[in-house]
Amino acid sequence: MSTPHHDYPKGPRLSLREFRPDDLLLWQRIAGDPLVAAHTPWPALSTPDTAGAWLAETARMAQAQPRRSFYLGVEQYDALIGTATLDILSFPHRQGEIGVYLRPDRWAEGLGTEAARLLLELAFSRLELHRVQATFDPRNLGGQRVAEHIKMRPEGVLLDRYLIAGQWQDRAMYAITLPEWRGLGRQSNASPLSNVTFEGAAEEPLIGAPAAEEPSAADASPVAEEPLVGTTVSGEEMKAEASASAEPAGHDDAEPQMLTAQIVTQQIEVVEILPREP
Repeated sequence: MSTPHHDYPKGPRLSLREFRPDDLLLWQRIAGDPLVAAHTPWPALSTPDTAGAWLAETARMAQAQPRRSFYLGVEQYDALIGTATLDILSFPHRQGEIGVYLRPDRWAEGLGTEAARLLLELAFSRLELHRVQATFDPRNLGGQRVAEHIKMRPEGVLLDRYLIAGQWQDRAMYAITLPEWRGLGRQSNASPLSNVTFEGAAEEPLIGAPAAEEPSAADASPVAEEPLVGTTVSGEEMKAEASASAEPAGHDDAEPQMLTAQIVTQQIEVVEILPREP
């Protein structure tokens, strides 16, 4: 998932490149502009020293292996007009986040949309990510239009996402996946717990009863299409549990069973089936 510093996507009017030391003063004027800083996840770079520190950190991140952050200069006809950013949030899950920040005299020309499309090409074609998100101030209607133009979906609002200059800021989140970017539409997997209703006190947040009638635990047996993932139970233990749970003939139906689950890394794992507490 590495991209050479000189090989970035190019558009009809824009190109992406690494920042250079001689960008310092121009970048400070762009990132120090209050109109631009109102939409960035970092405070205004109001002095050459703060802009220089930002550029130094950007250069350091560019050398990391594997590289997680691409903070690139946006050029229009060889003039620096802003930055386009891509952060890889997760390598195993192939997740990323993009942002575009242009100087105000280049707003409302469709350049933000073009830069965002170049970032998606970098993320999906070059870096092989699966999902890319963008977050911005919910009051930033220009950012919303850019997200919609590149076919991102709204996914809600992140409350207090950033603490900037002593103020908490919310962020609207939009996202797009690789199949959507390719025009194949949304491809989702049904939730394995879609037929379960959850209940219980705060100390039992993952206890629930099946929403529809289910076979009793004694009669149920896992099949290849529906594997049970959880603790290993020996054959003798299974026999003992089956004997203990058997009811005399003519007895009323057993109490509904409760499904106890616990969250583990990257999955929900079914551990055991217990009878309902009296």
